[in-house]
Amino acid sequence: DAGTGRRLRLWDVGVEPYDVVLAQSKAYVSNWGGRRPDTNSVTGPAGQQTLVRVDLIHHVPNEGSLSVIDLNLNRPPVEILTGPHASGLAVSPNGRYVVLASAGSDTLSVINTRTDEIVETICARQNPGDLFGAQPDALAFDKSGKKLFVCNGTQNAVAVFQFNPGKSKLLGLIPVGWFPGAIVFDAKRDQI
Repeated sequence: DAGTGRRLRLWDVGVEPYDVVLAQSKAYVSNWGGRRPDTNSVTGPAGQQTLVRVDLIHHVPNEGSLSVIDLNLNRPPVEILTGPHASGLAVSPNGRYVVLASAGSDTLSVINTRTDEIVETICARQNPGDLFGAQPDALAFDKSGKKLFVCNGTQNAVAVFQFNPGKSKLLGLIPVGWFPGAIVFDAKRDQI
């Protein structure tokens, strides 16, 4: 409760929740460390007595996830597996799509909010074969929902995508300062 500071509800989500957005009476939560480990998971420490699923070779988190919480139903969140280091989220202006940035896999996952399924995975790199990654970590739509702006941290750039689920494409990169980590679209000024 914003007035009293009293906690009204609590949901268990994945490991290391990073961002949250609201769409279609649901809360979408990106989890940097992915799903909570089960008894068969290879794990490593994630701080404060928390474990995270890790790969066998590098011992770093090997997945990210998206927790979908239906705010009208009293049930556990649905978990959607994504690329490693799930970070920033953006909701399309019409509320039909949520886009999640996975910094560890240089990808964007497009989730249909009606079905809560990934309908497109977009490579955030200018050239998918590049050895150096893009590390997308923050996103914003323009007011039409036809352009998606993505902060590519290790490229020191904002990637501009023509957003069309199933057919989205990279239009180019805008150079910015070192490791951009947040972005907002200002509709009044038509600026990012």
